[in-house]
Amino acid sequence: MQRSLSMDLPSLLPLQLPSRMETHLWYIRPDEVKCASLLNHYSQLLSPTEKDRVFQMRGDELKKNALLARTLVRTTIARYKTNNEVNPRSLMFKKNIYGKPEVDWQNYNNCNNPPLHFNISHTDSLIACGVTVHVPVGIDVENKERKIKHDVLAFAERFYSTDEVKFLSTILDPEVQRKEFIKLWTLKEAYVKALGKGFSAAPFNTFTIMSKAGTDGGYNLCKTSEMTVSSLEKTEKCYGEWKFALLELADSHYAAICTEDDQASGGAPMRVIVRRTIPFVEDEFISQSKLL
Repeated sequence: MQRSLSMDLPSLLPLQLPSRMETHLWYIRPDEVKCASLLNHYSQLLSPTEKDRVFQMRGDELKKNALLARTLVRTTIARYKTNNEVNPRSLMFKKNIYGKPEVDWQNYNNCNNPPLHFNISHTDSLIACGVTVHVPVGIDVENKERKIKHDVLAFAERFYSTDEVKFLSTILDPEVQRKEFIKLWTLKEAYVKALGKGFSAAPFNTFTIMSKAGTDGGYNLCKTSEMTVSSLEKTEKCYGEWKFALLELADSHYAAICTEDDQASGGAPMRVIVRRTIPFVEDEFISQSKLL
């Protein structure tokens, strides 16, 4: 990225909020951001606490990726909620009891927009942020070439449900089996993040995700175990309807999205709008609903 940048950067592209049937997925490739002055500008968007956490990390790449992840969240949310009236620097966040972050909109006056939800996921080479309204969202991204150090089926038996292990055992080609293992991992990670819990609070072997019969690339949450439900929670939450989408990003990563089904959507499938970005420099529309 050989271009001169000053502190007078262009405004973020303002966008309408996603519809009830949409998830907007933004991603950034860290290796595309090489300008030191741009990275310095990004650091000015962070809160003092965020800055401390970023710069306490060991290694330049870890610091850079953490900075880009927080920048992506702030600049993405700022596009929607206020049509660019709120500076991404002023956004404030809070966490649920499991540590999932969300925007603390109670600190903003005259904020009458529908509830906005977001989730972020990243690898060393790609960072993504998903945005929905009205319903929780969980996303996960995994490198398609991720290696499994152990035998795939032995690893699956430790973490996956019995039905998922049976499915993987029917795949004879080791490379296809590895890819299906990663796809399942990505989908399951997205689900527990949509729940707002994460792996430790909702172990992967307590629920099953399988392909929808008669569909090309559709997935269902087939069953769950009461192990995923705290005695203080309503069981309907875990047994409700969930929508899944699986797609490729940048020809190198699988991305899974999970949202709670919104009855107002009438059961329509999720639409995914994908955009690649370098905040303040470049935004590129990638695709709409190009699912695996």
